[in-house]
Amino acid sequence: MAASGMWMTFTAGLVALASGCGPATDAESPAMAESAQALGACTHSVTTNTYNGPDYWGTLVFKNTGTVAIANPVIALDVPSGVTCDDDQPGWTHTQSGRTCTFTRTSSLTVAVNASYTFNYSSTSNTSFTATNVKVQSDSCGGTSPGGSGLTANQKKVAEGLTSIWENDTPTLDYAYSENINDGRGYTNGRAGFCTGTGDAIQVVQCYRALRTEANGNRLAKYWNALTVINNRFLSTGQSQASTSELDAVGNWTSDWAASFNTAATKADFKQCQDQVNDALYYTPTITEAAKWGLTQALTKAALYDASINHGFDGMKDLIRKANTALGNSGQVAPVIGYNGITETAWLQKFLEKRRDVLASDSTWVEAVDRVAAYEKQRRVGNWDLGTALRNDVRARDCWGTTYPASGYTVRAINPDGTWSTPSSYTYSCQ
Repeated sequence: MAASGMWMTFTAGLVALASGCGPATDAESPAMAESAQALGACTHSVTTNTYNGPDYWGTLVFKNTGTVAIANPVIALDVPSGVTCDDDQPGWTHTQSGRTCTFTRTSSLTVAVNASYTFNYSSTSNTSFTATNVKVQSDSCGGTSPGGSGLTANQKKVAEGLTSIWENDTPTLDYAYSENINDGRGYTNGRAGFCTGTGDAIQVVQCYRALRTEANGNRLAKYWNALTVINNRFLSTGQSQASTSELDAVGNWTSDWAASFNTAATKADFKQCQDQVNDALYYTPTITEAAKWGLTQALTKAALYDASINHGFDGMKDLIRKANTALGNSGQVAPVIGYNGITETAWLQKFLEKRRDVLASDSTWVEAVDRVAAYEKQRRVGNWDLGTALRNDVRARDCWGTTYPASGYTVRAINPDGTWSTPSSYTYSCQ
């Protein structure tokens, strides 16, 4: 079972991130081939820990001994008293408190199973030493990394609850959900809409197989070969796969997916795998991407997370580029906040408008355009920290005109702690 919110001794190896259950692109498909890593337990070991004083150079070699691909690790280590860490290596930045140096990612990094990765750092010490208290944490194993760049537990509940309204019409995460919505992506499943035709549902099943065998109640294990056939076709073509015939020939996929969560003996394992794949593919990379662009507000991160779930991580990044360009940052200078006076509220407004346009121009997704308006309303009322109760009592037409169709989402009220209710009355408004 994965460790939750705890530090772990760690190792690394690189693996690319997958796209979401959104439109796949040719650029995304090679990444999918690399991202099908087993997700299960987080266990790692340090195989090398040296610091060469004359060269001012530290080396930590980590080996992943678990069954989970770790996303965007945060590495902490203690140096001798009076020593200062300096000179960040590409892809890393650091802070220091007393003797503890904490290194966080500035770009996406996912750790493959059974791989090794060499992490280097430097300091002001010209005396050799061995770093102590070497620790690693990752959001993909539960908890929030200590760099402070993620959402608080309650903010994450609110963000996930909002996305769940769009995915399952309820803020309660629906782990048992499974349906062919005929969007060209096969069966859509679970809390994040993992799809059998876009390479993320297979990762949930892969994780689940690592925790539980078919003989031990894993109802989805029998679909593995069929999923692999579909996924290989997805990888070779770069196109989402609509066909479910291979799965249907094996059994009742939707029934078995639902039963995997609704059966008491298997519920915890199945839930854990959905949570881990969601965080590894969507939440953690999104938080890292937000940090790269200098986006600090919880509302902005929630909007990016929802876009990542809806459009895929690469699709969300494309929307970021479009927002940057529209605000005069065609060179994609990061951080964007503060560049030529760009504020976060102006940036989020433009990001949401670009996303609105993408949804409105897609016949498959136009009826989901109201989900963007929910974030625009919170921007307008200034609920940046998600600390005020909110409702999705807003439609795109309320914010941007009558040309947008009504999506028909049930109006829910979500409290700052993530609890929710269904209001008896409301008035649609973007203010």
